[in-house]
Amino acid sequence: MSKVLIKKGETLKIFTDGAARGNPGPAACAFLFVHDNIIIHHGVSYIGEATNNHAEYQAIINALIAVESFHKGHLQIFSDSNLAIQQINKKWKINYPHLLKLCNKVYQLSEKYEKVEFFYIKRNNQFIQKCDKLCNDKLDDEGFFK
Repeated sequence: MSKVLIKKGETLKIFTDGAARGNPGPAACAFLFVHDNIIIHHGVSYIGEATNNHAEYQAIINALIAVESFHKGHLQIFSDSNLAIQQINKKWKINYPHLLKLCNKVYQLSEKYEKVEFFYIKRNNQFIQKCDKLCNDKLDDEGFFK
């Protein structure tokens, strides 16, 4: 995919998903950068043994790292993980130290950008479904079949 720079004042939408086969189990995470309803970049990673919640957070972290070379302005991040989004938005308590550490990493990375907003979105969203497919294809490629 060719690199599209987002103009100052524009908003870049980021869709993320994480998946684990077993909980914990082999896990992957993925993200899409969407501008004007077009996917301009994607990333997917195998992250080893992890819980589904860890994979969801890792997808957000990976996206925040990758987006720096695209846009440093307004980001809207969408995830189908209600837990991660509510914790990041400080609506729900974080009960596990490993999730607190991941959440703090999200806050640290978010400071690099003009504005970052986090939204829960249902998994029937077309971009979330594409992220899910990237995760599952990655796990298949790694030899972890359903």
